[in-house]
Amino acid sequence: MESKMERIPEHLRPRKTGTDEIFKNAWVEKFTRAHISVPVTMHLMICIFISYYALRSISLLLFMFLFAAGWLFWTFTEYWIHRYVYHVKTNKKWLLSIQHAGHGIHHQYPKDSTRLAMPPLPAFILVAVFYGIFWLILRTYAMAFLPGFLFGYVFYISLHYAEHRFKAPKFGPLHRLWRYHMLHHYKYPESKLFGVSTMLWDRIFDTMPTERIE
Repeated sequence: MESKMERIPEHLRPRKTGTDEIFKNAWVEKFTRAHISVPVTMHLMICIFISYYALRSISLLLFMFLFAAGWLFWTFTEYWIHRYVYHVKTNKKWLLSIQHAGHGIHHQYPKDSTRLAMPPLPAFILVAVFYGIFWLILRTYAMAFLPGFLFGYVFYISLHYAEHRFKAPKFGPLHRLWRYHMLHHYKYPESKLFGVSTMLWDRIFDTMPTERIE
């Protein structure tokens, strides 16, 4: 049985073309946009740099385990932020502002290629924050955990960019990810399909639709 389409609120209703501004100052506004190649390159360079130092102090096997754990933790973070920060219902003005700047504009203008990944400056600050948190918990092992986390992010933004810029590929797993993400935008923006790079957490937390994509 097909899930009933939810009413899409105006602040999440997709437009075919256009964009929106976060800041009125044109110079500042430029720092809120980025071509996908910029954050991908930046995060891969950080990933490679930290991995090099991690492999000087731990075994390859342990590095691979921590790297995989970091990637898995990224997928959970991706789901959690998407669902409980960007799509949580709230009347708090500060959170509404974060939602609009961080994600609402993307829902309104899903074809705006300059807003498909976080621009370098805030992204670099968040990398530093996450590294600090991981270091407090894992100490030196954070240098292997963080690259996996960042590589998961690179995979996510690359896939997300492709989902909005290109037609769904015929390859089954990728085809389903493409189509499910479009369902999130155009049918269930507030209640289902919060994963982008994987549907794992949607299945675990029961936010999958009843219809299947083949």
